[in-house]
Amino acid sequence: MLDLQLSLAGMIILCVIAATGGAELQKKAAKGIVTASLAGVCGLMAVYLIWIWDRPLLSRLLPFSGAIILGNWLPVSGSFFVGICIRTKRVAMARRMILTTMMAGLCGYSLARPLLGDAPRCLPLMHDQLLDFQTTDSTCSVACAAGLLRIHGISATEGELAELCLTRRGTHWLGVYRGLKLKTAGTEWDVIAEEIPAAELVRGRPPLGILSLTFGPESAARAAESGFGTHVGHSVVSLGHCQRAGLTVFDPSPDYGIEFWDSTVLQDIEACILLRLVSRRGSPSPQFDIAAYGQPYWKNPRFAQRDELFARHGE
Repeated sequence: MLDLQLSLAGMIILCVIAATGGAELQKKAAKGIVTASLAGVCGLMAVYLIWIWDRPLLSRLLPFSGAIILGNWLPVSGSFFVGICIRTKRVAMARRMILTTMMAGLCGYSLARPLLGDAPRCLPLMHDQLLDFQTTDSTCSVACAAGLLRIHGISATEGELAELCLTRRGTHWLGVYRGLKLKTAGTEWDVIAEEIPAAELVRGRPPLGILSLTFGPESAARAAESGFGTHVGHSVVSLGHCQRAGLTVFDPSPDYGIEFWDSTVLQDIEACILLRLVSRRGSPSPQFDIAAYGQPYWKNPRFAQRDELFARHGE
């Protein structure tokens, strides 16, 4: 957690500087300069929200495990407005204090939000498979992350990744990035995030990695068949194998496993972020042997004990 604490401390310092700058600007500058400054900050935030926020570009600008904190620039701009507001003479003091207190509270909550709550309690790994199913409704992403790490020779479990990835009711892709970044520290491997166009998914080109998916409105019509509703988020492992138009994936939901997704499923995807491991020495990524797992391997009798534990875990 030291990386998150340092990131949070750094962002708080930036917020204090922004608030102080706003207050000094309101106190000393002409009205036109203040207005232009406010417009400029709003413009910069529009650029941030459209082209940077929640995009893989953030992980390239801030290639650190604390990117989930450092990449949230809204509290900094909000702090600038707090500084402007607290020094304005056009609003009564009582109203200014109420407004600035609310804005400061929102900025603080926005910064600390990834750290609030507790990670779900996961069941232990019960067998020697590289890819294992999720054991809670919230851990599809971290089950995929643990499997991807094991494929690359790095020991990992779903429960461990749920803590590192800041999983709560789900896992943001920047949380998965953090978990992979921490687990690959000091190893040959590093993590990168990329935005994958839907058309490339249909052509079946994504390499081995985690696909963080958002399904669009079209998926609602086939929800009974696919299990994906409108704007549902889900993560699977792209296995980097394809013999025809489509994509072979490992879906960590207990009822699925290794599947082939054709264009009918892939066309419902609205957005996709790929997280994959790359060698610092230029070595190729390992190949996943699908034949060794069977199709689908979740029907293996060894999972009978897991089914019993699932039932107990849900009680």
